[in-house]
Amino acid sequence: MGYKSNRKKGTVLRILLIICVISVAIVIVIAEKENRLRLSSPISASPTEVILSGSSETAFSVSADAKTQEPSSDHMDETSGKEPVASYPLYGFSEKDSFDPMIYWDRQASCAAGRKDLLSELSSLPLPYSLSTKYKLFRQPVYVDLIAVGDNLYHTSITNYGKQEDGSYNYDSIYANIKDYIKDIDVKVINQEVVLTADPSKWSGFPVFAAPIECGQAVVKAGFNVITHATNHSWDKGKDVALEDIAFWKSQEGVILTGMYDSQEDRDKIDIGEYNGIKIAFLNYTYNLNGYSLPKDAPYMVNLLRPEIFVPDIEKAKELADIVIVFPHWGEEYQTTPSAYQRNVARQLAEAGADLIIGCHPHVVQPLEILELEGGRQVPCFYSLGNFIANMPRADRCVEAMARVRIRKLGNKVSLEYVEAVPLVNFYTPQFTGYTAYLAEDYTDEIARTHRNPDVTPRYVENFWNNIFKISYYSFSDEKKNNV
Repeated sequence: MGYKSNRKKGTVLRILLIICVISVAIVIVIAEKENRLRLSSPISASPTEVILSGSSETAFSVSADAKTQEPSSDHMDETSGKEPVASYPLYGFSEKDSFDPMIYWDRQASCAAGRKDLLSELSSLPLPYSLSTKYKLFRQPVYVDLIAVGDNLYHTSITNYGKQEDGSYNYDSIYANIKDYIKDIDVKVINQEVVLTADPSKWSGFPVFAAPIECGQAVVKAGFNVITHATNHSWDKGKDVALEDIAFWKSQEGVILTGMYDSQEDRDKIDIGEYNGIKIAFLNYTYNLNGYSLPKDAPYMVNLLRPEIFVPDIEKAKELADIVIVFPHWGEEYQTTPSAYQRNVARQLAEAGADLIIGCHPHVVQPLEILELEGGRQVPCFYSLGNFIANMPRADRCVEAMARVRIRKLGNKVSLEYVEAVPLVNFYTPQFTGYTAYLAEDYTDEIARTHRNPDVTPRYVENFWNNIFKISYYSFSDEKKNNV
C-alpha cells in the first residue's frame, strides 16, 4: 500500500512539474512575441508623416535590406490575418533628434510591409485619421487623365479628301493637330458617328452615312483608345455593315468599343478599362436610329437610351468599376441649350449612379453643368461636345469642345479631381481640303483667313465659347479654382 501511495504521489508531482514547465514556456513565448511587436512599432518616435510611393526622392533613405527583404511571419498582417506582403518603399519621415533614424526606418519599413490591408484603410474614408495618427502611414494618390471629343462625322467630301494618288485612302493628317496634345493622356475617347466598311460602293454621306475603314485606322493611329459608337447613324447600312464595322474595332489592340455589339453575350458585358489601377466603365447609348429598328434576332447590336436599359447597366457597372462614365447620344440638333429631355435623362443617369456624363449629337456645343444630388453628390455633365471632324460650314458648328477629366485614387477611394471643357475649332478650306481640328489656343488669325467660313475667327470662337460655357473648369478639391 505504501509503495502504491508513493508511486501515485510521484506521478502527480511529475504531472505538476510538466505543467509548470509548459506554463513557463508559454509565458516566455508570449513575452518574446510582445517584445518583437514592440520593437516593430514606432513607439519611441513621433514621425509626422510617412508617404508610401515609388518616388526616388527621399528625406532619409531606408537601408536596402529594409526595402527589399520579404517580411517574416512575425509581421503577419494583424488587421486581416493574411500572409504578409512585400514591403513598401517609404519616404518623408521626421523623428525626434534623440532617436536613431536608421533604427526607426528599419523597424517601420518592416512593420509596414505586413500591413497591406491597414495601408489601404489609411488612405480611404471614413477611418484614415484615427489609423494614420497611430501609425503615421499615408499613401500617395495616383491619377488617370481622360479626354473626350465629339462627332467624328465623315461627309462625302471628307471621304474624298483622303484619296491618295495611288488610289488608296489615308486620313492621318486630319488628326495631326490633336495627336501630340493627347499623346500622354491615359484615356482618349472619340464619338464615332458613322459606321465603317471596306466596300466603296457603300460609302455615302448625308443622310445615310458610311465611311472607309481607313478612317478608323487613322483614329487608332492618332491614339484614341475608347470608341463610343451608339449614334443615330449606327444602323444606316444595316446588320452586315454594322457587323463588319464592329469586327474592325474589336480587332484593334488596346481599343475599347462601346455602344455597338455583335452578340448578346458581348452586350451584357460592361465595357471596362483599367488604367493605373483605376477601373473605368464606359456606357454609351443613342436616343434613336433615324427611324430604323433593330432586327428581332439582334436587338442587342446598338444600345438605346432607355431607362429600362441604362439603369441596370449602371447598377452593374458600379459593382465592377471605380468610376462609371455614361456617353449619351441625345438632344436637338443645332441647339446650344440642353432640352428638357436631356436634363431629365441626365438626372436619371446621375441618380442611377453615373459619376460623369459626356454627351454628343447636337453638332454644336452645349454647356458643362454640375448636377447636385442628395447627400452632396456632384455629377458633372457635358451636355454636348459638338462636332469634332465634320463638313458643316456654319460658324457655330465649327466651335467644338474637348472634355478633359482627371480621376484620382487614394488608397481605396476613387473620385474625380477636376473636369474641364477645352475649346477646339473644326477647320477645312474652301476647296474642301485640309480637314482637321485645332486647339483654340493654336488657332490664329492667319489660319482663320484660310477657313472655308471667314467668320470663324479667333475672336468669334472666344465670344461664342464664353457665351455657352459659364463653367469651363470645375475642381472637386478646391472651389477657389473653379471658373463659374
